Amino acid sequence: MQYGISQTVAASAGTVDSKWHGGTGLFSVVPTGTTFAATKIELQHDVSASGGDAKFLSLGVDAEFTDTGQVIFTTASNSLRVKISGGSSETYFIVVKPVNERSAY
Repeated sequence: MQYGISQTVAASAGTVDSKWHGGTGLFSVVPTGTTFAATKIELQHDVSASGGDAKFLSLGVDAEFTDTGQVIFTTASNSLRVKISGGSSETYFIVVKPVNERSAY
């Protein structure tokens, strides 16, 4: 089973959900054009109780970008979401991948 995201995403998509193995990963955001027009792109994890409705919350300010950026994160969650606020027609290359021994897969 593949975990994570490695794709170009339109700002109009709003959110992109992914299964996660629980553990450490890399979150990276780069605009495909010359500008970063979205207000904010953030990585969220599901903090709901097992069997309950999903409740996604930010992994924190270090995983909230208003410009090109990347961060290493750790979460025990089995579900992640990339949330794009603002922006319209621009696209971003977004990566959420597992990290092991300082290497992103």
